[in-house]
Amino acid sequence: MMKHIWIVLALVLSPVSVGAQSVVEVDTTGVDVELVDTLVEDTVADYSLYVTQYGLETCDWVEFCENPRYAIVTKNGKKGIYDLIQERHVTEIEYRNLGYSRTEEYDDSTTMTLFYAKQGVRIGILGVESSNNSVFALWADDSDELYSLEECTTIDSAMTMTAVDLLGRCIVEQQLDNAQIVVMDAKTGHLKTWVALDADMEKKYAGELLVHSCSASLTIPFRNGRPPKNKAMDATSPFVMAAGYNSLALDGKILIPTLKADSVEIDETIPSYLIATLKETLKVDRKASPEMGWLVEGINCWGNTATDDIYAEDDVELVTPIGKQIQFVGVFPIEVPCYTICVVANKKSVDITPAAFADVVNPLMKWLLGKTS
Repeated sequence: MMKHIWIVLALVLSPVSVGAQSVVEVDTTGVDVELVDTLVEDTVADYSLYVTQYGLETCDWVEFCENPRYAIVTKNGKKGIYDLIQERHVTEIEYRNLGYSRTEEYDDSTTMTLFYAKQGVRIGILGVESSNNSVFALWADDSDELYSLEECTTIDSAMTMTAVDLLGRCIVEQQLDNAQIVVMDAKTGHLKTWVALDADMEKKYAGELLVHSCSASLTIPFRNGRPPKNKAMDATSPFVMAAGYNSLALDGKILIPTLKADSVEIDETIPSYLIATLKETLKVDRKASPEMGWLVEGINCWGNTATDDIYAEDDVELVTPIGKQIQFVGVFPIEVPCYTICVVANKKSVDITPAAFADVVNPLMKWLLGKTS
């Protein structure tokens, strides 16, 4: 079995031809090799016996491959591999994208059919061995879905540690599933910190910096209209949302950090008359919004909060919420803007409001202002 893992590894390290589509190159940095059904003995005749089976007629779409044995099936927006000869699903229908690559025959008479795949925030190669439909997978981070801070030279390590401490305690106390903090320098548009944490605080590992991770109930001043509500994969990340609000401190200029050294790019410029309106609209009024006033106590800022429902990925009609997402964004102090922060968190099953950020937002804002005094 290990032999075939290295076969797939060798194949994925080179460009993968995907039918008539463009060549896909997989970045194997930090790649983790995973065996599907590793608990099943080699003597099992068909690994697909351990995969959930649906009647082919229940699938929404069937795409036939150059290898006539296999097809790619689609159900509720997700894809899987189907064996047309044995009339069984080879994989769960759980991939957001699948494509046939090619079929390879090896000296030991083994035949491996290769597919490129996208699942969650990963991109990789699936190999199906024809003798028993065993599936091997090789994964890497999908650069279209994840940001990387490795080349960003503007990150403040002390600020990052403070954000980790505040956000970590908030996750534990509020029983959040995950949360993120973004801090930008209001004067330059530079990214100062971006922390993403999951609920498993014992391991203390950072969650992925998702390109798409916010729903869109917050007013985004630099976009005409909103992304589709509650469609997380089409919405705006905390990173982009912070950059949009930061335009209030830059006379309407929206500076997007490239995350390469200290460079930024001008996304667009908001007209001055609109900036004036937004500043008036987004100025925190403690009497009109006591909750917001509590979050930014003692600090004059432009900002907003929001709460959105979270839905399961396969709930395409947005019928049954499974949790809540809370959001805060603020530019402060109004007198001489220094920082923009955006905080986002998700919690399943239980209602929650932005008040849960009270022990994160205000202490972080005051700590940041202390650095500039």
